[in-house]
Amino acid sequence: MQSVVVDPALLDGYAAQLERNAELLAGPLRRYCTVHCARTEGATGLLAAARPAVELAHERTVALFAAGERQLFQLATNLRAAAASYRAGDAAAAERIWLVLSRRPAPPGFEAHDGARHAGDFRDPALLRLVPPADRDDLRQAVEEAERQLGVVDRWLRRYAQISLSDRVLPWLSGDWTTLREDADGYARLAGPDGVRVIAQNLAYGLDSLSAGWDSPAARQFCYTVREHWLPAIEALGHVLQLHARVFEWMAQQSENALKAIVLTVEAIRLWLVERALRLATLAGSVAGLGTVWRELADLGTDVLAAWHQLETILDMTRMALRSGVDLLGALGAEATLIEDLAAGRLAPLSAG
Repeated sequence: MQSVVVDPALLDGYAAQLERNAELLAGPLRRYCTVHCARTEGATGLLAAARPAVELAHERTVALFAAGERQLFQLATNLRAAAASYRAGDAAAAERIWLVLSRRPAPPGFEAHDGARHAGDFRDPALLRLVPPADRDDLRQAVEEAERQLGVVDRWLRRYAQISLSDRVLPWLSGDWTTLREDADGYARLAGPDGVRVIAQNLAYGLDSLSAGWDSPAARQFCYTVREHWLPAIEALGHVLQLHARVFEWMAQQSENALKAIVLTVEAIRLWLVERALRLATLAGSVAGLGTVWRELADLGTDVLAAWHQLETILDMTRMALRSGVDLLGALGAEATLIEDLAAGRLAPLSAG
């Protein structure tokens, strides 16, 4: 075995940095996800179809954070054990921690490329700066317009047909229509440079700080583990979170399109009802038209049912689109497993192709 150059205090310093960043996953990042990426209290009415997607995304993200926390703490634990062995004068035992553990070995010719610009400096240069998603009220006006149009429609329908369209449509318009957009914003912030990628920046900085005080085969393997497994795994985690954001953006857009279609459809029904009501009034005032009033009323009922079926079609298509969000998120399960395997060293680094 080649000679070992090591300062155990630096190993402990980097272990402490690993532990601090593991706590980011278990603490602030997890809390942020729970508060700002998993809102379902506004997912009522038509938006209730999105609840399973919101819950699945949150469950998977929390599980990934928990797995990352455990594995990062284990990395720190192994590093502290190595430092203790070096201090006890048992360099062979310290080296074995990194050379015989079940993980992919560093390939021949691997160079650490570490710098020594800040040797022994284990502060965290990058800090979480997560802010809550901006409050949104983009669709309140559209919901109010739909409710207003339905009120006008119902006044005519109750007068001429003793039926209500609002009773059927209004329950589907309930809830906070900005919920999905805000969940999307939350995942985008988690994925951004002020979210999980902060951990990668800190780990890379600390590895440079460690390099001047540890030179041995184990140091090379440790560097390979962090640079070629952990840093790409954190980057992949950010990618998955960004995909979550895009799925929720897509679902939010489908919901908005449906709401606008409902508004336009109800407005068209209103205009049609006004025209039909004026025609009925004209016929009722004409002796020659009295015989056709009942037929007009029967046709009115038939046409209202047709209009309701049109609205039902819009609702059904939107529910299907929202439910497909679960399928889209389910397809990300393989990437989530990849992240865990990559961090644990069970896979070749992503850069290896």
